Amino acid sequence: MKDRILVIDGTYLAYRSYYATMYSGGAILQNSKGIKTNAIVAFFNTFSLLIKYYHPENVFFAFDSHIKTFRHEMFKEYKATRQKAPQDFYIQLNLIQDILTNVNIKNLYKDGFEADDLVAKIVKMFPDNEILIFSADQDLNQLVDNNVSIIKKKNSEYILLTKNNFHEYYDFMPNQVIDYKAMIGDSSDNFKGIPGIGPKTASKLLNKYGTLDEIYKSINELPKVLQNKLNDFKEHAIRDKYLATLRSDFDLNVSNINELSLQNVSVTKIGNEILEDLELNFISQFLHSLEVN
Repeated sequence: MKDRILVIDGTYLAYRSYYATMYSGGAILQNSKGIKTNAIVAFFNTFSLLIKYYHPENVFFAFDSHIKTFRHEMFKEYKATRQKAPQDFYIQLNLIQDILTNVNIKNLYKDGFEADDLVAKIVKMFPDNEILIFSADQDLNQLVDNNVSIIKKKNSEYILLTKNNFHEYYDFMPNQVIDYKAMIGDSSDNFKGIPGIGPKTASKLLNKYGTLDEIYKSINELPKVLQNKLNDFKEHAIRDKYLATLRSDFDLNVSNINELSLQNVSVTKIGNEILEDLELNFISQFLHSLEVN
């Protein structure tokens, strides 16, 4: 298998970094000008650990669209229950992306799509490479395959979720993730699921029939009470399965694997100025350490 690509859900990592440090009870990190840097520091701390643990030759950061996505357009209540982050989070998110760009680490967003979709696009573009995905987003589990694993945080350690061990953690397979979600729902995305069908029933149905489509084709074999639940919410289930399916049918500004290589890392003058202004000496040292001498 070709060189390893570490694909990081940058929006997820920024959120996690922000909330893990903002309300931890410790002092809020900021520079002498009062610009908060807690999320930035935690973001790059995690990045440095991932580099240390997994030694990738290539890295790609995926970020969410700056505008509403096709999912919001199709389902107005999509993620409507999520609380908007404070303004200083978005300031730090922009600074994170500025730093990555100005040290020549590939990071992109695509208006109309989520970071998850960009991850799916990279997976599709490089099927012969080993790909490690870093995110806690369950939607990305549908990408797990022979060459694709997901780095999960379990307690204080990182584990790899692979095609071989997936069934140890879930009662279904990676290609059934979207069918499972369509039936049980997802509070983070505001999917209600099919009322009365929980994880055990959904897993049992998927283990027997394989997909949501096959469940509906074989619906007459099921108990009447279960038929009624499935029929009453069929439209919602099919919609949610579509929305949960990651998309890759768009162009992404990546032409070849060389653009993702860590050998491209170079801290530019602007990059140095940003890091110096934010007084982030540790991050500066880490990024300079990635440069090829």
